[in-house]
Amino acid sequence: MLSSSRSLVTRSIKINKGLLCCRFYTDGSLGSQRPIGSGDSFTKREKVNEDYYVKQHEKELLKTLKKQLKEQRDKLDHMEDTLNKLHE
Repeated sequence: MLSSSRSLVTRSIKINKGLLCCRFYTDGSLGSQRPIGSGDSFTKREKVNEDYYVKQHEKELLKTLKKQLKEQRDKLDHMEDTLNKLHE
């Protein structure tokens, strides 16, 4: 059984020769339990930096996926044109 203090879960999904990683956060801390509402500026700044990094990484992944989707659509269009020419 997973510890309830664990707050980071990473899931990986294999997509078309690429890897898509999603990070999900909960309100808990990774270290020792802290009272509710206690958060020093370092912890808050660290969380903001992590969130920024994840967001930038997800933007890059989305850009890559959109590029792959466009390539697949172009390939399908080409195949469809080829088939249509054969049936004419």
